[in-house]
Amino acid sequence: MLDLLLEKYPEYTIIQKPESDFIAKYKETLPEKILQLWSNYGFGNYMNGYLKVVNPEEYESTLLDSYNPVYKSSTVLFATGMGDLIVWENDYLVLINYRYNKSKAIESGFNYFLDDLLDNESLEEDLLWKPFEEARERLGPLAYDECYGYVPLLALGGAEKAENMQKVKIKEHIAIISQLAGKI
Repeated sequence: MLDLLLEKYPEYTIIQKPESDFIAKYKETLPEKILQLWSNYGFGNYMNGYLKVVNPEEYESTLLDSYNPVYKSSTVLFATGMGDLIVWENDYLVLINYRYNKSKAIESGFNYFLDDLLDNESLEEDLLWKPFEEARERLGPLAYDECYGYVPLLALGGAEKAENMQKVKIKEHIAIISQLAGKI
């Protein structure tokens, strides 16, 4: 499942492998491929720290405080190195882009998401991942709980330049943006 992705981005760190009873709690609500990803690889940093496979329970309050879902049930699956969240909502993957204070469905289902991560055009257009690589070169690799954030924030008139990025804690960064710009 992740083989081609790990071939392209061989640097990854597994933080935790969830127990089978944890995975079983999500059997009825999440795609089987997500559960296999958790079981086979666990939570951790992938794609040189850009994609963080996260424990959804650790992001419940962050999501609740920062996002008004279209449907009641949203589950955080990933955080990005740019401080965005990717959630499972009503059989769609939804990108919550805090930098620009917007959300959008990026895929119906989960069948092709990992393949899409191999495509530079998909990364740029769907996930708005620039300037991740530039920031990584300048600031170094991210810890599991970190992302690159604009300082000052774009919501405060900060310039969208890689040199204005710093390493910040993901949840705290999202909380600050949400307090300033409101829920998405």
